[in-house]
Amino acid sequence: MMRARLLPAVLLVIALAVPVLAQVAPIPEERVGRVIEALLIWRLVDELDLSDQQIARIFPRIKALKNLRLELGRRKRVLELELRQALAQRPQNQEAIRITVAQLQALRVEMEQRRQRILRQIEGALTLEQQAKFALIAERFEAETLRLLEEVRRLIEQQQSRQ
Repeated sequence: MMRARLLPAVLLVIALAVPVLAQVAPIPEERVGRVIEALLIWRLVDELDLSDQQIARIFPRIKALKNLRLELGRRKRVLELELRQALAQRPQNQEAIRITVAQLQALRVEMEQRRQRILRQIEGALTLEQQAKFALIAERFEAETLRLLEEVRRLIEQQQSRQ
């Protein structure tokens, strides 16, 4: 229970420290990714009381989930930029707009299917009780993961724009 109360404090410290670190020195994107993975695994270990075997089975799936989110963000930004450009064109190219909208929708469907497959693999490594706990925390867990990834993406973009 003490660790459960400690987790929000640790996340708050990290959230406050990351912007400070970004001002001091550039943070390599891969290192940030490893830190996020470690935080996510630590949260799951803490909240689900995972065994070493379960950690070994789940870690690659957490990494895949993180990579999926990063890939979605990159591909989505490209398509959104294309869509903005197509909308700004005069006269508008209706076919280009239609194709880009379809690509964006297909991307969302594809990513959601891949996400669900990864979540099923994670759940497959859990006991029934852990599955129940995971069901209760999964939405919050993913929302916090997205928030962390978005914060990191912003910091990396800020660093790149300064260089």
